[in-house]
Amino acid sequence: MWKTLLVLPIFVTEIANAQTIHREDFRIASDPGVQIFVREIKTRKRSKRPPILLLHGGGGGGIASFDLPIAGGSLAEDLAKEGQHVFIMDARGWETSTRPDYDTLKRWMIAASSIEVSHDIDAVVDFIRERTKAKQVALFGWATGGQWMGYYACIYPNRVSSLMMLNSLYNEKAPWAYTIPFRSPLDTSQFDYASTPVLRRAGKQQLLDNWDKSIPVEDKSLWRDPAIAELYAKTAVGFYEDSILSVPGGYRAEAFYTAQGRGQWHAKEIRVPVLYIRGAHDNWSRPQDLLALQLRLENAPKKLFITLPDGSHNVQLDRPEKGRARLIQEIVAFNVKRK
Repeated sequence: MWKTLLVLPIFVTEIANAQTIHREDFRIASDPGVQIFVREIKTRKRSKRPPILLLHGGGGGGIASFDLPIAGGSLAEDLAKEGQHVFIMDARGWETSTRPDYDTLKRWMIAASSIEVSHDIDAVVDFIRERTKAKQVALFGWATGGQWMGYYACIYPNRVSSLMMLNSLYNEKAPWAYTIPFRSPLDTSQFDYASTPVLRRAGKQQLLDNWDKSIPVEDKSLWRDPAIAELYAKTAVGFYEDSILSVPGGYRAEAFYTAQGRGQWHAKEIRVPVLYIRGAHDNWSRPQDLLALQLRLENAPKKLFITLPDGSHNVQLDRPEKGRARLIQEIVAFNVKRK
């Protein structure tokens, strides 16, 4: 059962078109000793659509990924302008959510596993349902966040109005850009636990370089506003000591096995509407993930698959014409109440 531990001060942003965006921050109890950060973003007008929960991937956390204080840098705010009641969460260990005391000497540990993060999601979903009086919550996950949300949707379909995944892997054996970097040299079918630290660490430039890899031109400013890119990287590392991103790295092992067809959940277990969006230039997910989901979501009452022709891995922060505007359009159109 969720418990609100702390309500942080409300801050309000005035919008040029006379809308007012309200933000309020909370901390929610998950597992013992774990506190999850949640931000609510909405306008004064009460939404008739299910509330939507946004979950980051393995890089920057929720604020860096979805709510930068710059024009074009907040997917959450732009969804709120479209009448959505939006919530952002940080999984355990990201930004200001509590990180359990993992034993970093145990290299085989899956820190922040899908099981653990599903507890965090469940606590936040309970909080949202109580706060909004909605029976179900729409789930949106970017990259690894989509994997975590998919796992949760298999367990609690009655609490989920729809599942939306952006640039997420699926449980399909197919070529993957990170297979060689992550596999063990002693047994290429296994993850390289021996050489991979329990915590993932990255600096500003590494985060930008990872984004750059999915932009197919030398001049990256054609795809993204340099000011947004700089603020994303600065925000993503700003929550950690010495401005070095330091987050649970278990998602890398789970992603490795998912890309080999040995993942944590199967599409046939999904019984909620599914929207799967993939940027054509994404270097984390693969075209085979989209095709496999098309074939295997046999119990989903509704399914829609979108490829954004110019979309990068960080398409929610790209320029509108490079897929961001279409992304917002598809999310808004898909988020309706389940019958």
